Amino acid sequence: MSEASRVSVVIPVWNLWDMTEPCLRSLAEHSAGENMEVVVVDNHSTDATASELGPLGEALFGTAFKAVRMAENAGFARGCNAGAQAAGGDLLFFLNNDTTLTPGWLPPLRAVMSDPKIGAAGPLLLYPDGTVQHCGIYVNPFNAVGHLYEHLPGSFAAARKPHPLQAITGAAIMLRKMQFESCGGFHEGFRNGFEDIDLCFALRAQGLKLRVESRSIIYHHTSRTPGRFAHDRENCTLLMQRKGGAVRPDEHVLAKLDGYDLRIGENLDTWMVLPEEQQQRISAEFCAKPFNSEACKALLRAEPLWLEGWLLLARHQEQAGDLVAATGTLMDCLRLMPDPRVCKALSQLDPQAVFEGGTGDPAMAKVRVQQARRAAYANGDTALAQLLGQWLVEHAGRL
Repeated sequence: MSEASRVSVVIPVWNLWDMTEPCLRSLAEHSAGENMEVVVVDNHSTDATASELGPLGEALFGTAFKAVRMAENAGFARGCNAGAQAAGGDLLFFLNNDTTLTPGWLPPLRAVMSDPKIGAAGPLLLYPDGTVQHCGIYVNPFNAVGHLYEHLPGSFAAARKPHPLQAITGAAIMLRKMQFESCGGFHEGFRNGFEDIDLCFALRAQGLKLRVESRSIIYHHTSRTPGRFAHDRENCTLLMQRKGGAVRPDEHVLAKLDGYDLRIGENLDTWMVLPEEQQQRISAEFCAKPFNSEACKALLRAEPLWLEGWLLLARHQEQAGDLVAATGTLMDCLRLMPDPRVCKALSQLDPQAVFEGGTGDPAMAKVRVQQARRAAYANGDTALAQLLGQWLVEHAGRL
């Protein structure tokens, strides 16, 4: 496919004109000279979108702008499919309206899609604070999905390398229109969620690969659409009905590829951490010198999965009498690694602290681990089976 292939940027919207307007302006600012059209699908908005979309789109993109007005709020899948049908490009780029484009976002994605083995590609998505929002989707040992390295620094080396992924987010995804159509588009049985995962499995069933290209960066403010996650349970059930035979836990695999270990908490939280030997080595090297708070923070930015570093920093902040900073450090760590030691340290600082997560039912947790372990053995995944077996040894006796 030619580097000059026309790209149709398809943006489904429903109200939230205050997000759509800056998205379109940043798209125009950072896509000048590209062979591109913009198709905005308005899912029957009732705010300023209805009157402002057409004039602004034409002012920014001229004849390369199309507005598709739906007769009702048809949802993400139907809206995107309608936009794809109206699109004239060989490449489709589905984009959420709660995003901000950056300079040079498009050429790296074009380059990736020039490889016929790639079925879909997406940019590195960052939160406005510069931390990772999305660099790929993982499946945890219990078949729940999550965003790989979410909330870690955008400069984190592991987040910027390609991974063998089962799915990437539909918030910003590029694929060939021909292959989108051959997959049947986004399955319209989903209700604002999991359509992207379903599509990725359809592409992979054709022998195609997925890629997140970190040279392309887009800021994602995350969905503000009312009811965005209201149907996750039903959507997950539908996904497993349609693609369940192909879904495989891979969080532990991705962790190992990047040199990390996967931990499973008592309540079935999962997180990545540096292997113990590396923890000790980094800690020993750092502690060989007088403690320096800024040096510790810099090291944590480079290696944010250094659990001992977070605990060390919080301890020194507490000893210095800065309990607010110590609590903030532990809360930042907890967001990445809900390790019992972090929870214990926080509880000592704030005895009223309450931590959420996991199933909340110890007996059910044991059952889920046993079921996941049997499935791992059935799939020939002995590494995962052993990891789940370790959980049973550590926790089942107390349940």
